[in-house]
Amino acid sequence: MIDDDLAPKAVFVEQARADDREIIVDTLTRAFWDDPMYAWLAKHDAYYGARFRRIFEAYWQHFALPYEQIWTTEDRLGAALWSPPNCWKLGLAEELSFLPDWVAVTGMRNLYSRWRAIEKIQAKHPHEPHWYLMAIGVAPEVQGQGRCSKLLRPVMDICDRTQMPAYLENSQARNTAIYERFGFRVTEELEIAEGVKLWLMWREPR
Repeated sequence: MIDDDLAPKAVFVEQARADDREIIVDTLTRAFWDDPMYAWLAKHDAYYGARFRRIFEAYWQHFALPYEQIWTTEDRLGAALWSPPNCWKLGLAEELSFLPDWVAVTGMRNLYSRWRAIEKIQAKHPHEPHWYLMAIGVAPEVQGQGRCSKLLRPVMDICDRTQMPAYLENSQARNTAIYERFGFRVTEELEIAEGVKLWLMWREPR
């Protein structure tokens, strides 16, 4: 999850390197640990921690790293994973390569219901070219220090400079106000399962 304030501290943000994978996956795992959407996706068994972590390993591998759009703080305690315009949707071959990750996350018994939920979310995804924020998270021990604002700024600047919209799926109602400060607006509230909701948010360039 994210948790921000109105006065960002002096934190330097840069693009992540391939060898940052383990520490950034760890940061995102800890940041989203209490997130209802991700907790619902991962099977709750003795391997829950590893299953939960696998979500962000898959995001890193399949979505963000190929496009070199992983922004992180200098201490690696915050990260934002983006897909550039027209790059968020996987082709058939890419979906098949992604399937083992989802089996590892959900377990076989829950695979179908979770996959249907992902399809429901993707069906709402805008087709207009845009930057897509897959995940942004800050480690619990440094939340409330302005890292979210810093992490969002590089791509927001790109969006405004190139007049390109941006889109995200927010799984925590309390984070809505943070995104709204950057110009995102809720377009739809989507119920995924009992107690699990997403707020779909769109931003027009400024």
